[in-house]
Amino acid sequence: MKTPIILFLTLVCPIVAGAQKVFTTCEEGSIKIEGTSTMHDWDMTTGSISGTAAFVLNGNAITDINSLSVTIPAESLKSGKAAMDKNAYKSLKTDSHKDIAFVLTDVTRIEKSGGAYTITAQGKLTIAGTTKPVQLTAKAVVKGNGKIECTGEYALKMTDYKVEPPSFMFGSVKTGDDLRIKFNVVFTGS
Repeated sequence: MKTPIILFLTLVCPIVAGAQKVFTTCEEGSIKIEGTSTMHDWDMTTGSISGTAAFVLNGNAITDINSLSVTIPAESLKSGKAAMDKNAYKSLKTDSHKDIAFVLTDVTRIEKSGGAYTITAQGKLTIAGTTKPVQLTAKAVVKGNGKIECTGEYALKMTDYKVEPPSFMFGSVKTGDDLRIKFNVVFTGS
């Protein structure tokens, strides 16, 4: 009697539970940081994103995310203005903290609406060597080409990460403390 039950569980449980598939980031994504200053708004963008994610899929439906991590080299962020970039890197302490990183710790909700998923997740965000817990909401779309695109944004204060907002022109132009991180991270199945 035990053998048929074990055989049944072995065959059916993986189908019901879904299958985990490991994905890696591809070159299609970007991360943009937007801020303000006493002179004008500014932004810095990078396409240098590395990371992995273990999505649990039932067919093409996302049912869970077992792990996810994303890293960007801080000095890959570019504003198009060399002086601004230099001041930003100094504030981000890139001489000793090369990367900005997010690591997923828990998925609290996945809701499907049309062809997209709204994912609410907890994680740890590390900037300039300081790690803080964060809650993010992202929209995920499973593409027909085997890719999963995750988009969203997150607001933070530089000073929460012990980053002193940069100033320019001997302090006459100061950046605001508030930042908005907009992400478009594309994962491809391996």
